[in-house]
Amino acid sequence: MDYIFSLTGTVLYDDPRTLLRTLWKDETRALRLYTLVFESPEWRMLTEGSVKREEALEWLCRRTPEEADHIRLALKYWPRCLTPRWETVALLLDMKSQNRGLYFYAETAADGKEHIHKTYPFMTLFEGGLFSCDGQAPPPYTELCRLYNLAPSHCFWVDTSRERVRAAETEGLRGVLFTNAERLRDSLI
Repeated sequence: MDYIFSLTGTVLYDDPRTLLRTLWKDETRALRLYTLVFESPEWRMLTEGSVKREEALEWLCRRTPEEADHIRLALKYWPRCLTPRWETVALLLDMKSQNRGLYFYAETAADGKEHIHKTYPFMTLFEGGLFSCDGQAPPPYTELCRLYNLAPSHCFWVDTSRERVRAAETEGLRGVLFTNAERLRDSLI
């Protein structure tokens, strides 16, 4: 069996709100910046890989010039919110020792991809994976199966999103909704 983890949410925390609250003690400003940056069309385009960081930054700052300095800081430091869920990393180690195939999909911008590879040696546990910022047309589970010659009926898709779990199931994968590592361990090992 092969296991595909939606990396952000299952293996890594991805919480820009908390990061912004630490950068700015002003809750109102932190929430405003979260909305301006992480709920923007530019952020979606960054994670899809259809624009470069500099271009997105320029558009965001042009739209809200009074927040330009804060937007620059938010984009500079956001990768720091990608932190390990160590209990899931421990599960991955156990699964790897059982020779299970491990793959990932990460919905993140290019600087998040760079941060993940430079910071977390446990990424070598995965036999392969995809980053959304690299761009791909088909759904990630379909593309991963194609790239790594995986049989969908022999794959588990582990995700925090019910919608993506259901979508993976319609493509023939077995979906597992991630709530925490302990429950995941109980259902997979």
